Amino acid sequence: MPRLNWRNFSLQILSLLMALILWVYVTNEQNPIEERTFNVPLQGRGIPEGFQVTGLPSTVSVQVQGSRSQLVTLTPGDFQAAVDLSGIARGENEPAVTVNAPPGIRVLRVLPPRVRVHADRIVEKEVPVEVTFKGQPAAGYSVQAATVDPPLVHLKGPERLVKTIGRVTASVNVQGASGAVERSVTLTGLPGEVSAFPPVVKVVVSILALPAREVPVEPRVRGTPADGYRVEEVLVEPGSVQVLAPAPVLEGVQRVSTAPLDINGASQDVVRRVSLVAPGSGIILRPREVQVTVRLSPLPENPPASTEPEEQKQD
Repeated sequence: MPRLNWRNFSLQILSLLMALILWVYVTNEQNPIEERTFNVPLQGRGIPEGFQVTGLPSTVSVQVQGSRSQLVTLTPGDFQAAVDLSGIARGENEPAVTVNAPPGIRVLRVLPPRVRVHADRIVEKEVPVEVTFKGQPAAGYSVQAATVDPPLVHLKGPERLVKTIGRVTASVNVQGASGAVERSVTLTGLPGEVSAFPPVVKVVVSILALPAREVPVEPRVRGTPADGYRVEEVLVEPGSVQVLAPAPVLEGVQRVSTAPLDINGASQDVVRRVSLVAPGSGIILRPREVQVTVRLSPLPENPPASTEPEEQKQD
């Protein structure tokens, strides 16, 4: 049996180790180990039927380690980041993030390692549609009624949101309208996570001319004339004006007053254009101002200084 030459064998082992060390050195110099960070899309898996999950981030930050030649070709799509939502309960949950990396790539860190999400049951219910109006109809016209088709819509979404909604809104612009307005209106005022079916309703708004009638004008005069003068009479031109208002309001309007006309210290007739004061909101007056003439006369002991009226402009 030949004897083992330990000296030659040791040299061979040493040569092999040196070659391995040299190969590792050259490899590390040419293709070193490096680290990189990727923003990887995050997926939620296993959501229980009848539940909705909100708050899940779109991406997570994944720090990995690998050789330069491996890392240079990687993209975020080469990784799979996911959270298992199969065991979630209603309310706040913090499932862990798991990441699958390509072979030879080591995952060092995931930020955040857990995500906070909110889980809620999906519920449905019907609510009425309420019509609101933007703008004002043409002068002398008013909104009488609005009909909606359909009058009820079906809501679907997270229970915590749906249970707080008592109605939905359809807003219609009636600015300058003098007749019926018909619109297809998209419902507004819903949270983004709640859906309405149908999302668009048909609204017909009835706009009619306001009822009108003539009522007398009552002039208002304040102050006293100059010493030695008195008010002989007060004239209004025209003596009546047209009042337009919704029927219930119009029934209560018996007369219209002018803004106060100040004659304090006057010694001649006062003639002035004076605005009318609407006796309530939603009332239209035609015309909106009248001419008021206050005739003064001297007391017997003071003869008149002039017979010509004093024309004064309204302030």
